[in-house]
Amino acid sequence: MRLSDKFIRRALSVVLCLILLVSTTAFAVVTGAAEADAGLAQTGANTYYLWGENSNSPNFNSNTPTGAFTYDSAKGYYYYDLAGSRGDYCFVISTINNSANYAVKTPAVQKVANGGSYYLQAGNYHGFNCLHLWNPTGDAIRIYFTSASAGVNAVKAGSESAEPTTPAPTTPKPTTVTPTTVTPTTVKPTTVSPTTAPGTKNYVYCDNEAGWSTVYAYMWNSDSDKNKAWPGVTMTNIGGSVWRYEMPKTYKNIIFNVGSDSTKTGDMVLPGAGYVYNNKTGDWEVYDTSPLQVSSYATDLQSPQYDGVGVTLSAAAEGEGTVYYKFSVKSGSATTVLSDFSTRNSVPWVPASAGTYTLVYNFRDAKGNTNQRTKTYVIESGTSVEAPYIKTVSPAGGEVKTSVSTKLTVSAGGGKTGTNLLFYKYTVKNAAGNIVNTPYYTRNTSYSYTFTSAGTYTVTVSVQASDNKTVERDYTFSAVGSLTPTQAIETQGNVPTQSPTQAAPTPTTPAPTQKPTTPAPTTPAPTQKPTEGSGAKILKGDADEDEDISVNDATFIQRYDVGIPTPWPINLENADVNYDGEVDISDATWIQRFIVGIITAFSPDLS
Repeated sequence: MRLSDKFIRRALSVVLCLILLVSTTAFAVVTGAAEADAGLAQTGANTYYLWGENSNSPNFNSNTPTGAFTYDSAKGYYYYDLAGSRGDYCFVISTINNSANYAVKTPAVQKVANGGSYYLQAGNYHGFNCLHLWNPTGDAIRIYFTSASAGVNAVKAGSESAEPTTPAPTTPKPTTVTPTTVTPTTVKPTTVSPTTAPGTKNYVYCDNEAGWSTVYAYMWNSDSDKNKAWPGVTMTNIGGSVWRYEMPKTYKNIIFNVGSDSTKTGDMVLPGAGYVYNNKTGDWEVYDTSPLQVSSYATDLQSPQYDGVGVTLSAAAEGEGTVYYKFSVKSGSATTVLSDFSTRNSVPWVPASAGTYTLVYNFRDAKGNTNQRTKTYVIESGTSVEAPYIKTVSPAGGEVKTSVSTKLTVSAGGGKTGTNLLFYKYTVKNAAGNIVNTPYYTRNTSYSYTFTSAGTYTVTVSVQASDNKTVERDYTFSAVGSLTPTQAIETQGNVPTQSPTQAAPTPTTPAPTQKPTTPAPTTPAPTQKPTEGSGAKILKGDADEDEDISVNDATFIQRYDVGIPTPWPINLENADVNYDGEVDISDATWIQRFIVGIITAFSPDLS
């Protein structure tokens, strides 16, 4: 989203908030009654149901869930003790209680946090996106999670040492759930130990799209370490639907509320300073005012994975003109560039060794605006894994030509049990779901098939170990008479390089301290001569100290004003171009007027 678009959106939100305020009040009454009827837990945000089947090919066609999760307030998690799940068990965790088919379409918990000694994985099983548990000895399994976004764990029931032991904060808090909260669907930050770069403001934001009359922020690290007694501190509306709170220190947890027990969010982990929470969608995002807006940055497989497993990084953004993408992977001090700046917005990565990696997504548009996002990704060693897992399949879908043999090649790991052998099966289905080949298990890691007619086909690759543990993955192929010519990837040419206009607040990484010494090549030279003073060089308008006055300086000031960390410290004396003793949006506006020639110098008369 462009900066101007965001301002328009905020202006419209002022009107919408008045309408939403009335509708939300009525909605809260109806929702409160519905929640009471549903028998919500005294603590915890919702009632979750388990829908499961003892099968590696589930149907999910019943109307009665296996049971409901219990919330343990002492341990701060939801749990369900599952018995009779010997062998394969596929399940879904959802807030839906009357339809397995609908529950599968709207799962509440999709991420796997830890399977312990059991094989627990999210994936597509028999056409359903669900969780798969392998329980060869028929143990009673405790399935639990601390929140819908934290991911599910599986341990042997009664194995207390494997469960979280830190209780939730004991300070009394209201139990009413925000009426409009939904399960977030976008990628969310996971870092939980935020820090703030020196010289920046420690802001947290709430996008009040739910239309609350006011917004409070209640924050804490422990019972004795909080920003204020419940309901917290009133936030400040900074325009449209966005509210802001300057934190006096770093806090790990937060609850947004209306200043009473009537409406609030659940207990949430704060991703860090510079993030905004949408109280209607339940999403956390970077509060980004950059002209280059990041739409998404993701991986096709969730962390963790095993070494050798192919992972695809993808991204999308909107900027001024063509957007170029760069993908890198950092391990310690070493950085590997997977794909330099080009129009290619996805790239494969096959990690060769176990470790914790940082995936770096860099964005740049035709005007030189930049942005960045990072994601932590864990790779584990598959050396002694009993359950089989698929590393790579080539080709992994896409266009294939009819009447020409297509060869699939599979690389898999795991299966370190029994004979240590892996067996492979290839099942081809047409668009109607009918099997069109004769599938059987073989030791061959490749399979050839000729698609005789045009259409969409699904190839299910199954890998089975000697103890019958099985993993499956589907790949979609489009059989055509003639292949579509491949469009050339455009690499970035001689595009001016600007200082970053928006870097994602990466809480655990300190901001760079070294400033660039080379000015942006296409920015016109300023007409105002710099003046010398004691200490740092004084050049009014040069907020980023690159000895040039450009749009970057206005961006630095905008980020400083709203509390987003700048890549390096801002020069406050240079930034105060109207000499009013403050650095705010008015200074950024005068710099923009200077750049386009509306004014030719900065003076106290501007204030």
